[in-house]
Amino acid sequence: MEKKKKFYRISRRGQVFVSFLCLVAAFAVFQPAACAGAPLAIDLQAIRLIESSNVPDAVNEATGCYGLYQISEICLEDFNQIQGTEYRISDLFDPRVNEQIASWYFRRIAQMLAHFDIPVTLTTVLASYNWGIGHVVSWYRGGAAPQELPRETRRYLDKYVNLISRSAVLS
Repeated sequence: MEKKKKFYRISRRGQVFVSFLCLVAAFAVFQPAACAGAPLAIDLQAIRLIESSNVPDAVNEATGCYGLYQISEICLEDFNQIQGTEYRISDLFDPRVNEQIASWYFRRIAQMLAHFDIPVTLTTVLASYNWGIGHVVSWYRGGAAPQELPRETRRYLDKYVNLISRSAVLS
């Protein structure tokens, strides 16, 4: 008799955790905003918690990212060039500027995914934000198997889903 795999687990405190693969499958199928042509809604509060733990002056020396949403120099340069602004790295520590760029960048990711004929789903958008659009394009063209995403990116997706499901329960 074949043993069925569970798609969830229950913690000692009774919390239910759905497996990553099930969530990825759900995101790939359930994307009404993207299907309707509307922008995909990203919970920026959850992103802020994951990226910097809500610390406005956070710096990641390893990646060269700054502020609440961990904006890179390359992203800042793109923003400045496209938007006609002249923000500097020091400006990334201003929560309003950092959020303005992060919001723009999520829209930009959706545009780039569409340009490469990649579905704009929660998985592809968040993976692009975390891992980089070039990596996501290669991953998608290679079959888009969820288990082929890097462990860090899978954890990032898990954290996001847990945060938004927790906030939905508290609402």
